[in-house]
Amino acid sequence: MKRNFLVFLFICGLSVSLFAEPRLLTILFTNDSHGMAWAFDAPDSPKTGGLAAQKTLIEQIRNEVQLTNGDVVVLSSGNVTMGDPRSNVCENLPMISGMNLIGYDGMLIGSHEFDFGMKTFEKMQKEARFPFMAANLFYKNNKQIGKSSIQKEMINGVKVAFVGIATPEIEKISNAGVEGLVKVQDPIEAAKKAVDELKKNNDFVVVLSNLGYSEKDMDADGYPSDRLLAKEVPGIDLIIGGRTKIQMEEPVYVNNVPIIQTEGLGKWVGRFDFYFEGKELVQKNFKLYPINIKEKIVKSNGSVTYENRGKDLVENEAMLKMLNDFNCEFSTQVVGELADSFNGERNFVRNNPSTLGVFIAEVMKDRTNVDIAFANGGAIRQGLNSGIVNEMDIYSVFPFEDTIVTGSISGSQLTEVINLSIKNKGQGGYLHFYGVDFSVSGGKATNIKVNGAALDAGKTYTFAVNSFVAGGGDGFEMMPKLNLNDTKISVPAAVIEYIKREKYIEPPKVSAGK
Repeated sequence: MKRNFLVFLFICGLSVSLFAEPRLLTILFTNDSHGMAWAFDAPDSPKTGGLAAQKTLIEQIRNEVQLTNGDVVVLSSGNVTMGDPRSNVCENLPMISGMNLIGYDGMLIGSHEFDFGMKTFEKMQKEARFPFMAANLFYKNNKQIGKSSIQKEMINGVKVAFVGIATPEIEKISNAGVEGLVKVQDPIEAAKKAVDELKKNNDFVVVLSNLGYSEKDMDADGYPSDRLLAKEVPGIDLIIGGRTKIQMEEPVYVNNVPIIQTEGLGKWVGRFDFYFEGKELVQKNFKLYPINIKEKIVKSNGSVTYENRGKDLVENEAMLKMLNDFNCEFSTQVVGELADSFNGERNFVRNNPSTLGVFIAEVMKDRTNVDIAFANGGAIRQGLNSGIVNEMDIYSVFPFEDTIVTGSISGSQLTEVINLSIKNKGQGGYLHFYGVDFSVSGGKATNIKVNGAALDAGKTYTFAVNSFVAGGGDGFEMMPKLNLNDTKISVPAAVIEYIKREKYIEPPKVSAGK
């Protein structure tokens, strides 16, 4: 009898100790992966990212959390398409299949998911073993596109809902034959309705948002931001953002709502932990995990090595095999023909005006109907040979997923930009201009002309440039202070579109800065 009583006390004590420990819900997320299914060479960080290393990390975290009897949810806040040319040619199925293998629970429909047309989008959706989500996205017949939300009930009975909110910008930038086929409802009103309804049967609501983070309630294009979402919609417990690709080392709190996102491209996995005692939330933690991001180490003898910023993540073999089995070929994806070669050799484009750099600027000017355009040499990976070119050739030129940004600039400010470009000779910030001509004397620009006319220091000119330079990259700190508009149009996609239209391309005249 005494032994039975002691066993009873032990079991009771064990039960009390188990339930005394806070219960953990771990949310893992990525945003703006842009087709980067394979590891890639980032600036000063070779073999970065990729789904194979991401799978290894997520499996490790799952095992860790499961040891505590916790729950794990894996999500994407959208824009999984338009990036690595292999994913593009294979209709983004490498990304979707890789996310299936990792075990994603849901994905927000981002602003680039329709870039390859409705048929490709629906093929992706059919292939996915997880729901596509957006509470405010509909076909023209008012049928919901994907699901509005998903729900998760934890072991301790806590219910958490995840709802997707798409950006109205989808109607603006998805120009691959979907115009008029989709409708985006007001994101704030849709979020209010969805969150209010979900709160009736759930303890917590997490929003996957593709609105993007801004320091203001409305972004530069006049669309609502995550900040406004947090202010205007009661009942939100967490906003997992995307689209603006802002690296947030800590959550930004607005109206006591944490907002988080990463710089994207599959370089990071974000983790947000909720700790519960019973159904009461007692603690929140946020952490970012680098996916084999390296730090460049220059030794005293001049040799260079690279060290991982975080844990070395071995690439999952099953994922690598699956990705390699896609065999995404570009040879049949003919774009057009070049009359001559376009020099993109690294040292050349960082020291000399080049036909390739000027051509890229010409495309940006043509695509956005501005006065002038300029492209930085650091955004060029390699050149193009004369003759037939395909999509892989074009995408291989660009090491980064830049978009076209437009803006207004005074003549005096343009002079400042040109002079900084001259100073940047030998570096990635050396610019290639279209619509601008000038000579160089004593390290400064002279005889500057805009479309054949002498530059007017007081006149305002419209321009186009890539998103890296527009954001202040390569020392162009004056750029973010200008009146800018990110068109969200991919630079390589614009080049492909231009060559397809013109069919046969002669090298542009190169003179500015010679």
